[in-house]
Amino acid sequence: MKLFLINNLHINRTVLKLIAYCIVSMCMGYTSWAYQLQTNSNKRPNIILIMLDDLGYECVGAYGGTSYKTPNIDQLAKTGMLFIQAYAQPLCTNTRVKLMTGKYNYRNWTAFGILNPDQKTFGHLMQDAGYATCIAGKWQLQSYDPVSYPGSEFRRGTGMQVEHAGFDAYCLWHTGHTENKGSRYANPTILQNGTFLSDTTNKYGPDIFSDFINDFINKQKGKPFFVYYPMALTHDPFTPTPQSKAWSTPEKRLQKDTTNFKDMVAYADKIIGKIITNLEKQGLRDNTLVMVYSDNGTHQTIFSKANQQYIQGGKGLTIETGIKVPFIANWPGHIQKEQTAEILIDAIDFLPTMLDVAGKKIPEDFITDGQSFYPTLKGESSNRRDWVYMNYNPKPGAGKDHINPAEFVLNKTYKLYGDGRFYNVEKDKQELKPLNTFTLNQHTKKVKQRFETIIDSLKKYPTYGSIERLDPAFDSIVSIHARIDLVAKGFNWAEGPVWLPKEQTLLFTDVPENKVYQWNDLKGLNLYLNPSGYTGPDINPWPRGGKGANGLGVDAEGNLILCQQGDRVISKLISLKDSLTPKYEPFITNYNGKKFNSPNDLTFDSQGNIYFTDPTYGLKDAKSDLGFSGVFFYSKKDSTVILLDRDIKFPNGVAISHDNKTLYVGDSNTSFPKIFAFDILAPGKLVSKRILFDVTELREKSLSKQCPDGIKLDKNGNLFFAGPDGVLIVTPKGKHLGTIKTNKATGNCEFSEDGRFLFIVSDDLLLRVNLKPYAK
Repeated sequence: MKLFLINNLHINRTVLKLIAYCIVSMCMGYTSWAYQLQTNSNKRPNIILIMLDDLGYECVGAYGGTSYKTPNIDQLAKTGMLFIQAYAQPLCTNTRVKLMTGKYNYRNWTAFGILNPDQKTFGHLMQDAGYATCIAGKWQLQSYDPVSYPGSEFRRGTGMQVEHAGFDAYCLWHTGHTENKGSRYANPTILQNGTFLSDTTNKYGPDIFSDFINDFINKQKGKPFFVYYPMALTHDPFTPTPQSKAWSTPEKRLQKDTTNFKDMVAYADKIIGKIITNLEKQGLRDNTLVMVYSDNGTHQTIFSKANQQYIQGGKGLTIETGIKVPFIANWPGHIQKEQTAEILIDAIDFLPTMLDVAGKKIPEDFITDGQSFYPTLKGESSNRRDWVYMNYNPKPGAGKDHINPAEFVLNKTYKLYGDGRFYNVEKDKQELKPLNTFTLNQHTKKVKQRFETIIDSLKKYPTYGSIERLDPAFDSIVSIHARIDLVAKGFNWAEGPVWLPKEQTLLFTDVPENKVYQWNDLKGLNLYLNPSGYTGPDINPWPRGGKGANGLGVDAEGNLILCQQGDRVISKLISLKDSLTPKYEPFITNYNGKKFNSPNDLTFDSQGNIYFTDPTYGLKDAKSDLGFSGVFFYSKKDSTVILLDRDIKFPNGVAISHDNKTLYVGDSNTSFPKIFAFDILAPGKLVSKRILFDVTELREKSLSKQCPDGIKLDKNGNLFFAGPDGVLIVTPKGKHLGTIKTNKATGNCEFSEDGRFLFIVSDDLLLRVNLKPYAK
């Protein structure tokens, strides 16, 4: 009995030890499990952003599309969140720049196919957030224009090199010049981590891209990753895929036919499914946010059926089919299934959203125009904007000359363009009939007023002045919705503008300051030349009169020609190492051995001869060697100078008709302000002098009391001349159609090469007018 008790006690103690051990083990196991659970729950999510190329919403089954098979995309929508108001720019580079930098195009647009290398992308920001980053697919952001395209020398190779774009790994098509880009589909040309692949024969580009992405994902070993996949599909050329019958015949793999578009959509969907399947195999699916978006609408040659309607693709257009795109977000366990979101999404919103998902604040020194939609993904309400604003201009760029710029703001129901056109886009998707402002109800008026405020707050330049319309014909010359932009200011007296189409830059003078400035829409205002018109020893104070250059021109060889008032010559710029060391070659220096007064303005005929004015008012206190003001002709052939007229007291602006048959000269005589016209019998020979337009009455009634100054002609031969209170538009027959009013002294004006923009130099201001309606 005693032994039994002892043995029993021994047994009980053993059991207790075992129980205690189990309890401790369980506690330790629980602690380890709890720690692992906590670690997993705090693990930062992976992010994959897939951007389809040229695929509108109407092509996706989840949006009612029935022409194509998109089961994988549809499944993402069914098990995630489908956005029904997602928008992109009408063309790819515009969207890509906006998407990658989180900024409106007006802040950092350079040219088509170019991403400014000074920009910081979401690749850089995600790297800073501790993510491994990868990009595969289409780049096309380093160089685009072919050598033969005008102005290409200023843009080729100026974009961002992918190795500097913020991605640890890359596998891309079109990383260099356009002419070297090769195929993106069959037998593709692909740069992978600094080396062009040499074994792509019989391979398909999208397969290489997706394999590269999956391989990258599989190597991350627990580190959070960000994958950006700007797909090549479904952009033209419309060629067979490996699932097409024609693929079995190698020589047919690059044949173009729109019938291949159906297979291309299906293959894009297959690729997306391939990436999702790999995530599942790697156990990463629940910790990965996948977003599928598109860069713009479908190609215009493609017709698709959706919601019982046939819809033509709208790529390049600002109507719904050009800018409304599919967007689906999927994240198991985080985004509830079968969700539909009506918030408005723009390309600028992805960058701040991804940083939000990554738990990273937007850096204080980084500007983004976007707003995070992460709260929406989590099912939370958020105070987001209920509109989308777009500033769109794909030029300059080869093949984009026919596309016009646009600026607009929209919501689900209404859309207002920057030129004033207002549409109910819910009822009028093709924007065929603008709403009549005078018949709007109170609610719609308030919407329009709000949109106007939004555009005014976001547009790059403030509005200035007004436009006076005197004749119905004026509306075909200057859009009824045109506005005057104030693009630069602070000059002493601005003059002599000339447009450089290749550089997309305006040059103009500040006469008293002896300077030439340059301006373009990207870089703004910069000094170009100093000195510009007087190159002699310093004279301080300068005597009254013209000091710097006045009128500017560009000859057929592309040389800048300057009317140098201070030196009293017309010269050619021959060297410019920097803005402060210009070198000039005077080539029109005297008439019959006597100095000119103050060469004021010039124009070229079709043979390169120069007509120019030489008034005495530029001399002020100095004495005229000639003893009169003159209109002169310079022969390019033999360098002779011919006096054409000495009876116009103060000849100022000068222009020649497009057929070289009429010469127009403005007289700034305060007692006899006129625009004269001459017939040109032959180069340097004028007859039939006559008054085309008398400015006397308008001058007397004006605020500026200004006489005629610089003259330019539009493509139809209408005169745009600086005069009383702005720029007057007068027909070749002398009929005054209207005035672009600056309400102050105005020196001259100049057209962009396509005639869309008119630049005006007005006293201390540089102004710009978009003469044509914005594009649709």
